[in-house]
Amino acid sequence: MVLNSRYALYVYALALGLLSALLLYSTYYLAGRGTYWGITTGESKIGGLLWATAVDPSIRDTLYYKTFKLVNPLNDPTQMIVIAILLGGLIGALALGEFGLKHFPNHWMLLQAVIGGFLLGYGARLALGCNIGNYLSAWASAGLNAITFTAGMIPGIGLGTIVVERVFLFRARPLPIYITPSLWVQRLLLAVAIAVAVVLYMLSEGVMAKLWFVFGVAFGLIGYLSKICWATGLREITNPYYGGGRMVSATALAILTYAILALPMVVTDPDKISFALARGVGQLQIFIGGLIFGAGMGIAGACIFSSEWRTGVVVSTQ
Repeated sequence: MVLNSRYALYVYALALGLLSALLLYSTYYLAGRGTYWGITTGESKIGGLLWATAVDPSIRDTLYYKTFKLVNPLNDPTQMIVIAILLGGLIGALALGEFGLKHFPNHWMLLQAVIGGFLLGYGARLALGCNIGNYLSAWASAGLNAITFTAGMIPGIGLGTIVVERVFLFRARPLPIYITPSLWVQRLLLAVAIAVAVVLYMLSEGVMAKLWFVFGVAFGLIGYLSKICWATGLREITNPYYGGGRMVSATALAILTYAILALPMVVTDPDKISFALARGVGQLQIFIGGLIFGAGMGIAGACIFSSEWRTGVVVSTQ
């Protein structure tokens, strides 16, 4: 359902927190262990598989990929949720007839995106988490890594925003190219996207892969409908000029909802919960990763979650 009231953002934030908690409880009851969700582990595996296939198979022998093994995406919940969020964003845009190929970048805008994306990816891997695993889920599971990562993110996004203002603001521009399919074409593409989602669900193996895929589609759909973005929220803290505080309030509401609903399980059976903790990583490393990640958000103008659903819709009317 599409909401248009002034409170729509908060309703979607509540829904995001509720779905996150439902995923935790669903994994507990269906697979025997409750799991907080994240994104970048799956992204790193997909990237590793592409690298191993197209460039160098020996990447599988690195320390990271010996820990986070490169496996078939259809068998892996962390990869399935990444694919599903892309599809969820795409389905949302097509359902509203808002899908389009727009904002083709000039060379400055492309450079901004590449630098921002690189810092997002590098910071997330250094800290073993992004604004979902090390922020949304980590705050909801009361992890020390949430405090450390946030402490790095906030000055990082402030720094990244300064770079944008001084380097890219008047140079990075989209090219005047707009390709918007007609409504009937979008309806056809919507049917194809739904069919692809159904096929991927059927091909996925194991209850966890199927479960994370279903929730991933829902997360992507909520992301597109709400336009919720942690980068925007944090930028409202460091640079009040960019917003009135609605987005930071909405993201805080999502975290609070997630935490409150998850609390009974955390209290009653903590031994059967996979907490959103960056295990084996020192807090200084998490802080530095958060600082780099925050700078990436400031430069790219998006967080990992919003980058996911935005990628799924290519570039919409937002």
